[in-house]
Amino acid sequence: MLAAALSTLPEEKTQGGADYLFLMLFEQRQGTLAFIAVAIGVIYGLSLPLADRHALHLVFGIMAALFTLVNANHAGVPFLGHHPKISHNGRNVGVVFAPFWAAATVLNTLGFAAATAVAI
Repeated sequence: MLAAALSTLPEEKTQGGADYLFLMLFEQRQGTLAFIAVAIGVIYGLSLPLADRHALHLVFGIMAALFTLVNANHAGVPFLGHHPKISHNGRNVGVVFAPFWAAATVLNTLGFAAATAVAI
């Protein structure tokens, strides 16, 4: 499919299109590696006492809050701006995942509060 997209470009734009696709796929691979690192951090965090988990909850809570905003933007929440390339299915992904990430934000906030309360 990507090769077909490149083949439709005029000759003078082929290199730019190839570079764009490379960057898109490169960034996607880096994002995947970041999620693997997060999963490893979660597994490690499960072995820690509750009082030592506050840093993990802070990082994961901030990540979840930012993901909530991105998905709410995709869902079409007006005050978050307008994504110019959103598709119908992309909007539906935002509608489903914005509440998921909002719940993750709340749970990590509660976990952070509990871990810091135990540490004090």
